[in-house]
Amino acid sequence: MSWLSAVPVVLLAAAWVTLPGLLVGLAAGLRGVAAWGAAPMLSVGLIAGSAVAGGLLGVPWSGTVPIATALLFAVVVVGVRRLVLRRPLIPRPAQARGHLAQAWATLRSGGPGARWTGLAALSGLAVAWVLGLRTAMRGMDTPDALSQTFDASFHYNAVARILATSDASSLTVGGLVNSPGFYPSAWHGLVSLVVPLVPGPAEIVIASNVVALVTTLLVWPLSVLLLVRTLVGRSAGAMLAAPVLSLGFVAFPWTLVTYGALWPNLLGVALVPAALGAVAAAARPGTDGAPVGDAGTGRVARWFPPVAGVVALGFAHPNALFGLVVLAVAPVLWGLVSAVRRGLRTGRAATARAVAAATVSVAVFSGLAWLMFFAPLFDGLRGYYWEPQTGRAGAILNALLHSPDRHGPAWVMALLTVAGAVVALRRARTAWLVPAHLVVCAFYVVGAATWSSVWTGVWYNDAPRIAALVPVTAAPLAALGLLGLCALARRVVVAAAERLGRGAPGVRTRPRAAVLVAVGLLAVVVASGGMSQRVHIDQLAGFYQTPEEVLVGPEQAEFLRQAGDLLPADAVVVQNPWAGTAMLWPMTDREVLFPHLTGIWSAEQLVIAERLRDASSDPVVCAAVADTGAGYVLTSPPTFWAADPLARNWPGLDDLADADGFELLADDGESALYRITACDSGRVVGS
Repeated sequence: MSWLSAVPVVLLAAAWVTLPGLLVGLAAGLRGVAAWGAAPMLSVGLIAGSAVAGGLLGVPWSGTVPIATALLFAVVVVGVRRLVLRRPLIPRPAQARGHLAQAWATLRSGGPGARWTGLAALSGLAVAWVLGLRTAMRGMDTPDALSQTFDASFHYNAVARILATSDASSLTVGGLVNSPGFYPSAWHGLVSLVVPLVPGPAEIVIASNVVALVTTLLVWPLSVLLLVRTLVGRSAGAMLAAPVLSLGFVAFPWTLVTYGALWPNLLGVALVPAALGAVAAAARPGTDGAPVGDAGTGRVARWFPPVAGVVALGFAHPNALFGLVVLAVAPVLWGLVSAVRRGLRTGRAATARAVAAATVSVAVFSGLAWLMFFAPLFDGLRGYYWEPQTGRAGAILNALLHSPDRHGPAWVMALLTVAGAVVALRRARTAWLVPAHLVVCAFYVVGAATWSSVWTGVWYNDAPRIAALVPVTAAPLAALGLLGLCALARRVVVAAAERLGRGAPGVRTRPRAAVLVAVGLLAVVVASGGMSQRVHIDQLAGFYQTPEEVLVGPEQAEFLRQAGDLLPADAVVVQNPWAGTAMLWPMTDREVLFPHLTGIWSAEQLVIAERLRDASSDPVVCAAVADTGAGYVLTSPPTFWAADPLARNWPGLDDLADADGFELLADDGESALYRITACDSGRVVGS
C-alpha cells in the first residue's frame, strides 16, 4: 500500500481523534485553540468510555457507539451549563443563532481578540506535519510495514479480537491472553474504528500504523498546544512554535512508536500535556485560568476538562495517568499558594476556602503517593528489573541534553529548554513548569541509573517509559525559550536601529514578534537538521525496516497469507507465537490459539502446546482440541528472540510430519500448515 492511497485512512483516524471531543468541548464552552487542543483527550475518553459502557450493556461495538455517546454527552454538558448559569435550557431562536455564530467565529479565530492565533496554530501544525510525515514515510517505508517488536502481536491481535467479538471494553480485551480484569484498550478501540476503511489485506497492520502516525503528528502537537495556550495565553508566536518543537525529542513521541511497541502508552503520554494544561487552568485562582472563549462559562469549562483528562488517561494507559499525577503536583501547589495569598488580602472567608482547598489537595496527593509508591496493589509492577542504562551522572546529562539510551545530544532543543526555564521562572503563571520538569527528570534519572526503585515501579522501572514524560514539560519550555530568545533579538534590533538613527517618526523599527518567532523557528529547524530528523528516521527504521530481531520476515508473511487463503473463515490455528505465526490473525482474519508471545494460558492450551503431536494416542489432547475449537496447526522455527527459553515451550508442535493424525496442506520448506485429523469424528483415539 502506498502512502498516497492511505490518505483517506489518515483522514478517518484524524476525524475520530478530534471530532467527537470537539463537539463535547464546544458544548462545555471551550473555544478556539483550547477546543481543538482538548479535542483528542475528550475523544479518547469518549471512545474508550463508550466501549466499556457498551460492553456492560451488551451493545455491539461499532462507530455508532462513540458517536451516540458524544451526542449524548454534548446534550448533557449543555444542560449542566445552562443550569449552572441559570439560563433557559432551550434558548430562543435568535439567541441560538447568536451562540452558533459566536462559536464559529471563535473557533476560526482562536478566541475573541486573537485574530491571528488560530492561523498561527494551524501553520505550526502544518509545518509539524510536513516534518513528521517525511520522518514517518522514510522510517516506516510503507503504511503496511510490520512492527517487528515484542508487543506488536498482542496489540494487532487485540484489535482482531475486538473485530471478531464486537467488544472493545477495557474490562474484556485482556481476555486475549486470559488476563482477567482491567486492561487499557483505548488504543485498540480507536484502531478498530479505522480498520473498516482500509482496503485489502493486513488492514489491522495499516490501521495501527496510521493511528500511530496520527497520534504522533496530531494528537501530541494539539495536546502541547493546549498546555502552551494555558501557560502564555493567546500568543500567535507560541501557537506557531509549539507544534513544531513538540516533534524535536527522540524520547517522545518517536521512541514509543517503536519501543515495545508501547502504542497504548504512546496514546496516553500524547494526552498528558492537554490534561496537565487542564489541571493547571483549574488550579489557577480566579476565572482567568479557564481556556474559554465566551464569558460566563468558566465553572463548567474549568472543571470538565481535567476530570475528562483523568478518565482518558486511565483508559489510554495508567502509566500516563501516573505521569500526570507527578507533574500536576507543581501547578496545584502553585495555585494553592496563590489562592492562600489572595485570600489573605481579600478576607477571612476567602482565606478559609483556600486553606480548606489546600488541606484537601495535600490529603489527595498524599493518598495518591502512597498508592503509587507503597501500596501492595502495585507490588507486581515494582518487581520488574531492568539493567541500568547508564550511571547517575550520565543519566543527568541525558535528561539535560535530551539524549536517552545512547542517542546523541539534541543541542538545539537542550538550549531552548534551558532558555525556556529562565523565561518561565520570571512569570508567576509559568514558573511551576520548571519544578515539574525537574521532578520528571529526577524520576528518569532514577529509572535509567538503577535496576529498580520504589519510585519508578509504577512505570515497570522502565527508563524509556519515564523518559517519554520528559518532553511533556520540555516541549512547552522549548517554546517559551524560543519566544524569549526572539524577544531578546527584537530588543537588540530596536536598540541597534535607534543607535543608527533609523528610528525616525513614522518608520517602524519594531519587527512583529510573530514574524521574529517564524524566523527563529526556521533557524532552529535548519540548525537542528529538521530537529534531529535523521535520528528519528533511524529510530523508526530500526524496528520497521532493519530490525535486529525479526518477528515476521517477507517469506514468512507470504506463507501466512497463503495459509489464510487455505483456511476456512472460522478456523482456529495452533502455532508457536515466537515464530511470528501469531500474525496470522491480523493479517488474514484467521484466529490463532496463542495470540501473544506470553500469556496466562489455559490448561487446555498448555496440553496442546506440550503434547499435540500425541493426539492420535492421547484422549486428553483431543479433549483439549475440542474445548479450544482448534482444527489446524501452523509450524515454523522461532524467529523472534529464538534463544529465549520461552520460545521452546511448544514441543507438541515439533516433527508433526512424522506424527500420526495430521494432514499436510501447505509447506514452503520452513513453515507448514496441517489439518488436525487425529481428533476427527468417528476416529478412535489410540487405535
